[in-house]
Amino acid sequence: MPYGGRWREYKRAFNQLFNQTTVREYRPQLVKAARYLVKRLYNKPQDFAHHIRYSFGSSILSVVYGIQVAEEDDNYIATVEHALEGAEQGFRPGAFLVDFIPALKYVPEWVPGAEFQRKAAGWKKDAEAMKDVPWQNIVKDGDHTPVAMKLSELLSNVDASDFGEDGDEMSRNICAIAYAGGADTTVGAVHCFFLAMAIYPEVQRRAQQELTTVVGPNRMPEFSDWDSLPYISALCKESMRWQPTLPLSVAHRSLEDDEYRGYFIPAGSILIQNTWAILHDPEKYPDPERFNPERFLKDGRLDPGVKDVRAAFGAGRRICPGRYFSDMSLFITVASILHTFDISPPLDSESRPRKIEPAMGSGSMSHPLPFECSVKPRSKLAEAVALGDYSTEQR
Repeated sequence: MPYGGRWREYKRAFNQLFNQTTVREYRPQLVKAARYLVKRLYNKPQDFAHHIRYSFGSSILSVVYGIQVAEEDDNYIATVEHALEGAEQGFRPGAFLVDFIPALKYVPEWVPGAEFQRKAAGWKKDAEAMKDVPWQNIVKDGDHTPVAMKLSELLSNVDASDFGEDGDEMSRNICAIAYAGGADTTVGAVHCFFLAMAIYPEVQRRAQQELTTVVGPNRMPEFSDWDSLPYISALCKESMRWQPTLPLSVAHRSLEDDEYRGYFIPAGSILIQNTWAILHDPEKYPDPERFNPERFLKDGRLDPGVKDVRAAFGAGRRICPGRYFSDMSLFITVASILHTFDISPPLDSESRPRKIEPAMGSGSMSHPLPFECSVKPRSKLAEAVALGDYSTEQR
C-alpha cells in the first residue's frame, strides 16, 4: 500500500480516540492536572514556566499511558523534553544544508560540515526513547483505560506487509505523536496567556469577574461551567491567535506534481502554511497585535461570524486531530488559574510595575522569551487546593 495509506490509518485511529465526543472521557485527568498546576504555582510561583510544561506533560502521560508522574524531576517528562528539543531544530525547513542537497545524507558524520549527521543520531535516540520508554510502562490497572491500550486493540489486526509496520509499532508511534504534539503547542498557548495577563490587566479583571459570577468563591471551575463562561472561551481563542506556537505550522512535502490557483507545485516541494499571517489578518482580526478576547464575542456570547483560530492547528486533511483535547486542556487550565491567582508585572526598586514586552523566540516552535511576572493567590481557595483541602469531586 502506498505511503499515504499508512497515514490514513494513523488519522483514522487518532480521530476515533481524540474526536469531539471521545475526548470528554479524559476530562477527569485534565481537571486533576489543573489542580496540581494550581498547587505548584502556589508553592513556587516564580517557576510558572516550568510548572506549565510539567503540568501538561503529566496530563498527557496520564491520558495516553496511565502513568502518574513524580511531583518533581520526572524521568518520563525529561525524556520527552530531550526529544522535543531535537524536533524543534529538525523540523525547521532549511536549517541544514542537507535540506537543499539530499545526497549529503550519505556523507559520513566525521566529514567536516556533517554536523547534522551527529545531531540526527542523537535526536533519533531521544525520539526512540520517547516512543518506547512510556510504552514499556503502561499502567493497565489504573482508574481509567489509557489511550495506548485502546490503540493496541484498535490496530491489533493491522498487517505489517500493508503498512510497513504492524499494529503494535503503529500504536507506539501514534502515542508518541500525541504526547509530543500536546506537550508543546498547548504549553505555548498557556505561556502566552501568562504573558498577556501581565500586559493586559483589564482583560484579566473581566475574566475574573465572569468567573466570580458564574463559579463563585467557594469552588473551582469545572467543565460543566464551560458554556456559561464565554469570555474565558474567547480568552482561550485569543491565546492561540495572539502568538501562535507554530507560526509557520508544520512543513509538508508534496508527493506528486500539483497545481493551486494557477501555481505549479513540483513533486518534492516543501509547502509551508503561514499561520502567523492567517491569524494576524487585519481584515479578520482588527488591530491584530493587541490581545483582545472581545473580538470573538457579540452580545455576551461567542460570535460565530468571527473566523475561528483553527489555523493554529494546521489545515486540510493534516489538521491536528488533537485540537479538541487541546481546547479542553486550555479551558480548564486558564479558568483554574484565573479563579485562584492574580498575574501582574514584577515591581521595580521603586515599587512601580515593570513594562513587559511580548518578545517571542524564533524557530519552528515559538514561545515567549523568559520574562518575570507576579503570581499571587486571590483567595483562600488557592490555598485549599494547594494544601489538598479541595478535592476534584467537590462542586
